[in-house]
Amino acid sequence: MFIGWLRKSSFKTDLEEFSKDRLVDTNLVLNTVNENQDLCFGAYDERKLIAFITAFRFQNSILINNFYYDDNVSSDVKKRLINLLLNNSYDENSPILFMAKDKTELPILKRFKFKEYAKFKKAVFNGGGAAFNFSNATAKSISGDNYITTIHKLDADAMGYDRVEYITRSVMKQSSLMLSTQFGYQHSYAVDKTLVKISPWIMVDEAFTDAEKLIRGVIYHRGLKKLLAYIPKDVKEITDLYESYNFKLVDDYTLVYLNEKPNINLASVYAF
Repeated sequence: MFIGWLRKSSFKTDLEEFSKDRLVDTNLVLNTVNENQDLCFGAYDERKLIAFITAFRFQNSILINNFYYDDNVSSDVKKRLINLLLNNSYDENSPILFMAKDKTELPILKRFKFKEYAKFKKAVFNGGGAAFNFSNATAKSISGDNYITTIHKLDADAMGYDRVEYITRSVMKQSSLMLSTQFGYQHSYAVDKTLVKISPWIMVDEAFTDAEKLIRGVIYHRGLKKLLAYIPKDVKEITDLYESYNFKLVDDYTLVYLNEKPNINLASVYAF
């Protein structure tokens, strides 16, 4: 068993083999490894990749954005990967964030003194197309012409930091759909041929009319595929919006943090 930095020379091939048995957001993984190799670690059984963790370093925080492992990987291996990342983060004050699965990952993270920030749900739309009117005028109003400008403007208030670099370098891909109004922006992309992930999606507080335009937009353009998003569990306006458009709220997650507590306006986070 080897646990350490990812073997970059063979990682793309290792990842392809690892992804045969499970759904992996390979574009996000590969881009993150290219951007922040010093925060990416793997566990190998002989030459076979069996688990890995990656993170992206922002100016004042770190986001753990990928954590994958075989079903039979022990909690000790998971803990060693997390410990390696923390020991190489080089910052004892800035927040380190992670969206943890309540059943399997939250107990491990708490052993490292991560604290709970907010509860989230996975929202899933199982396809079926658009069951509402979607006019050309509506499409034009959310076309995304001011997408980058809107991110700069809204992220600082909602998240406390600007994610333009992260979105354009790590999350964005050829399949990305970018929608925006003056009151919010939404990014979605295909994880594989059948699944689309909405991430991120930020709105100004109480911009409910624009939020409805954006959810209609993503369903209109993507609704024949399965859609998923991670949304704040206790923000009723957000959960009500998703459920009103036939998203099912499944699986419990917790946004956790280490070090300084972040300042996130959850009422603005329509998808993390």
